[in-house]
Amino acid sequence: MTKILIFVPHADMMEKFEELIAKMDIEDDIQIELTYVVGTPSSLAENKDADIFVARGMTYERLKVLFPHKHMVKIQFTSFGILDALIQSRNIYHPNRIALCLQDLEIYQISDLEELCHAHIDTYNVWSEESARDAVELGEKRGTDVWVGSGTVCSVCDRKGLKRVHIKVKEETVEMVLKEAVNTARTLNRERASNSMFRAIINENSDGIITIDSKGIIQQINNQAYRQFQLSTVDNIKGHPIAVVDRHFKWKQAMEEDGIRDEVLKMEDGRRYFVQYMPIRVDEVNSGLVIFIKNSEQILKEENKLRHSLGEKGLVAKYTFADIIGSSDAIRDDIRMANRYSKVDSNVLIIGETGTGKELFAHSIHQASNRSSEPFVALNCAALPENLLESELFGYEPGAFSGASRNGKIGLFELAHRGTIFLDEIGEIPISLQAKLLRVLQEKEIRRIGGNTVQPIDVRVISATNVDIEKQIEEGKFRSDLYYRLNLLDIYIPPLRERREDIQEMVDFYLNRFSCDMKKSPAKLTKEAAVMLRNYSWPGNVRELRNICERLVVLNDTDEITKEDLMQFKVFRQLREAEGGQYSSKGSEEAILRQLKPKKTKQDLARELGVSRTTLWRMMKQQENERNEKGKNENDKK
Repeated sequence: MTKILIFVPHADMMEKFEELIAKMDIEDDIQIELTYVVGTPSSLAENKDADIFVARGMTYERLKVLFPHKHMVKIQFTSFGILDALIQSRNIYHPNRIALCLQDLEIYQISDLEELCHAHIDTYNVWSEESARDAVELGEKRGTDVWVGSGTVCSVCDRKGLKRVHIKVKEETVEMVLKEAVNTARTLNRERASNSMFRAIINENSDGIITIDSKGIIQQINNQAYRQFQLSTVDNIKGHPIAVVDRHFKWKQAMEEDGIRDEVLKMEDGRRYFVQYMPIRVDEVNSGLVIFIKNSEQILKEENKLRHSLGEKGLVAKYTFADIIGSSDAIRDDIRMANRYSKVDSNVLIIGETGTGKELFAHSIHQASNRSSEPFVALNCAALPENLLESELFGYEPGAFSGASRNGKIGLFELAHRGTIFLDEIGEIPISLQAKLLRVLQEKEIRRIGGNTVQPIDVRVISATNVDIEKQIEEGKFRSDLYYRLNLLDIYIPPLRERREDIQEMVDFYLNRFSCDMKKSPAKLTKEAAVMLRNYSWPGNVRELRNICERLVVLNDTDEITKEDLMQFKVFRQLREAEGGQYSSKGSEEAILRQLKPKKTKQDLARELGVSRTTLWRMMKQQENERNEKGKNENDKK
């Protein structure tokens, strides 16, 4: 909908404008509103919702200043209108002296007009309310009989009880102005429709697309580019220099060259993008660029060929360290440590709460290792009953048990030969299977169920757990020798509540990602909503954050996400009830940390105690369990 706001030059002309508008064939997507003001009141600034302004005189000039980027249509004073007003003043008032008050007035044959009016004519340049008052006061001193001018001059005269004649707008002029305004509105609607269509098209494209003008200012950017460069959903970057996306774009060189210019853009975190620049030419001059961005992995055909057969079977790692979102010291330390682990073949144990991204680290370690071109096989040990888990891991011979396939089955360890196997939730593996798993790790060979031969394997094991395995060892639920085989190298992934500086970055990533998937423009977070998301404790960690972001994208149909949108989630309603509406970090881990060593970070404390962060985590868990047990006993006594 395009809104045209018309400032009628004089109140008695309102009916004439309405009649002419009624005769016009105006589309439903064009709204016309009439109003009347005198001079340049402060209320002019309140008309931000109008797209096109129609006005004359000082009202027109003031609107140009207030809304420099809006469309303006000027109601011009015509020679016929001025002449009619002068003749009217002669016939009604028979004056000896007339004051003609207009802006930037240039009348070369004033003597002819004076002869026509039988009066002396003084001209005054009027461009504001103050200059209108000055013209009237000066005219009074000169003995002026009647003033001829615009609505503002007439209003000053009316307040003083002076004679005046208003220069009216001819009907032909009104018709011309209305047609110009309506045609402008139609053009604006077509441009908006074209822009909407263009945005829909570029958002459908699998590549990131950015268009810039000749000065490198962003004109359009699609959802995929937001996602590729992990841009914040809080800010709209259109109208900003391309450097806000990345400073390494060589757009200036591309502007100077003809045809398409290609380059590989390397990010500071190691990611690579293949970039194409296509000049936009207007009258044989480059007036801008369309920039296409795609991940370099997508165009490395040789790598795709090597991995094609594994990809068909789903035996490939999907993520790299570049996919791990977060800039906190804790997560950066984990990535550096995992990068070092990827250079060796030792087994790795990843420890962390549910939903912290343990599998993401497992994929990334494999991708960065010298086994990256070999299979990556993942299994959730808690997802299968004991009998199925054994057959999945080790495979079976034909007829090994009732219901077994006639062809037998290859186990996951065999499928992972020369590659990596990821055993998630290793703490849930049944004690009866642990001895067989230990033998595989020690001897590097497997024997299928029902088989009598062994087969050598070369497999690296990455496992993950969200339980305290050392406690399980004490309770006899987990073999210590298997634990030490799995835990040659360990990584502790902190929960989100311990790295709150990463929350906004993750929210931005998932909002952009799901907007791309759902063909929506990414909504922007208000500052209040961003604070609420940061202050929430996220007990479900990244998985919970991802789910909430997906639901926000599904349910939101506006350009922004507010704190009211977050209130649809029970967890945020509870957050509001907390003290001051803020989340207070009183989790067990923080409390234990303060007891062990006040005002120390986990990393500093672990270094002081001479233990790893994983060992420190276990110490904290043990104190938490002891405190909970003590509280339970006290409650039982009561």
